[in-house]
Amino acid sequence: MTHDVDTVKEASAERSAALGLLAICAAQFLVSLDLSIASIAVPHMSAELGLARDSSGWVLSAFAPAFASMLLLGGRVADLYGRKRVFVTSLLVLGTASLLAGAAWSPATLITGRVLQGLAAGFIAPSALGLLTATIPEGPQRERALGIYGAVLSAGFVSGMIGGGLLTEFLTWRWTMYINVPVVLAAVALTVRHLPESRVSGGGRLDVPGGLLSAGAMVCVVYALEEAGAGTAWASTALILAAGVGLMLAFVRAERRTPSPILPMSLFRIGAVGGANLVGLVMVAAYGGMLIILTLYLQEVLGYGALPAGLVFAVSGAIAIITSTFTGKLLQRRRLDHVLLFGIVVAALGLLSLIFLPERGGLWLVIGGTSVNALGHIIVLVVVSIAANNGVPADHKSVAGAVLNTAQQLGIALGVALLTSLAAAVAEAQPEPDSAAALVTGWRWALALSAALALSTVPLTLALRKRLRM
Repeated sequence: MTHDVDTVKEASAERSAALGLLAICAAQFLVSLDLSIASIAVPHMSAELGLARDSSGWVLSAFAPAFASMLLLGGRVADLYGRKRVFVTSLLVLGTASLLAGAAWSPATLITGRVLQGLAAGFIAPSALGLLTATIPEGPQRERALGIYGAVLSAGFVSGMIGGGLLTEFLTWRWTMYINVPVVLAAVALTVRHLPESRVSGGGRLDVPGGLLSAGAMVCVVYALEEAGAGTAWASTALILAAGVGLMLAFVRAERRTPSPILPMSLFRIGAVGGANLVGLVMVAAYGGMLIILTLYLQEVLGYGALPAGLVFAVSGAIAIITSTFTGKLLQRRRLDHVLLFGIVVAALGLLSLIFLPERGGLWLVIGGTSVNALGHIIVLVVVSIAANNGVPADHKSVAGAVLNTAQQLGIALGVALLTSLAAAVAEAQPEPDSAAALVTGWRWALALSAALALSTVPLTLALRKRLRM
């Protein structure tokens, strides 16, 4: 009889843990979704609300800097005041901001809603990962959970590209904002019922000056890189980028002096935390830049509309989702460093194949190259997530999640800026800069840079081998 009761309790605990993980993944899905869902809907927003060209750009660019600016502060707030509390509160703010953006009656209202979405997401992402690592112990169980978490990251971004087009086409662009609300409500209900509260006891005061410095630095850096990636001359963004770098250096100096830093520099010396985040930043830079280049190729050379172009990436998205669910099992049989190297090499092979983009009929090459890349890339992301959290003390779980998310945001912005700038420079140097041949030549060079970025992480991974085994 006692054995039966224990079995029932164990099954109930497992069910509750699974539903808690579902809540975390649902929230992270929304964060990834909101990064890409508005891209296809912008022309419809502009037509209905009368957005000027500059304002329509802000609809897309407002989310990422706001998101990046809050990550480190959000992570520390969650560790100090309760990860569950911050998670639920920021989810409700995201839902409210989505209602505001969906019901927008003017450009200012829409942009305000997008900024608030980004700020809320900056608290959601680190508190979600903090809850996951605080409630699931290191080992096979956490590795499986992070595999699912990685699948959700890929699914959210690809779903944003596809879902934005479908919602705009068959309903209205406003549903690209409203779609968040039911998911928010479901995630909040699951969190309240199935996730325990966790926080730091006696963790000190919140470092407000450090939070302001980190927020300012991330806004400047991400915004400057976004503008460079959108075609603005580097000279025009240099001052903003320099200000961001200056604020970042001031932040590092301040964190070394304060007794209760938002981001203890010692965190990067734990295991492979520092190296793993650097690998993640570079690999995401290669991936994010590649996506933009191929989207341009599909639309401007192959003549695909925005929605069909998004659907092309559904294949690689599905492969990434399937791969991530098996990566945890793979890690039970192979060492972290071996799996990470395998993922990097496979991802780089996919990128190298894309260097041979033809001027006509390159659809199958795009599908094949992105599919191979997705297979390796998602393995890398899962291993990096594990290595960036292994050994982190309980009082900095959410901060570790914030660092991981910050590195990835910087990676996306940097990769897009570098690859699009190189492509434009190469195309401009061709005899007929506006021809398809010139554009494809520029994109080939950009994709070669993407592959080089991925391969540059191989020596770093080899240097990290001992730390990855710890």
